[in-house]
Amino acid sequence: MVEDEKEGWKLTYRRVTPRWASYSGIKNEQIRYVRAIAVCNDRAALFVINYSSDEKIPYDPIVVRMVQSLKAEGC
Repeated sequence: MVEDEKEGWKLTYRRVTPRWASYSGIKNEQIRYVRAIAVCNDRAALFVINYSSDEKIPYDPIVVRMVQSLKAEGC
């Protein structure tokens, strides 16, 4: 989050818990969404997705599915 803010992303959402973190931001009419989760042995899994702000509505269900699919399994 700090690095994206330094690069000019205006964070519009952030949520941090002990097991996962998510945030989104806007820069130059682009949206960035980041999701990270803790997995086994002090490792993390994450994804970052960037898309145009005029494509927010069609991308919302894609982001939701990606969040739901990112799980710590098989440790």
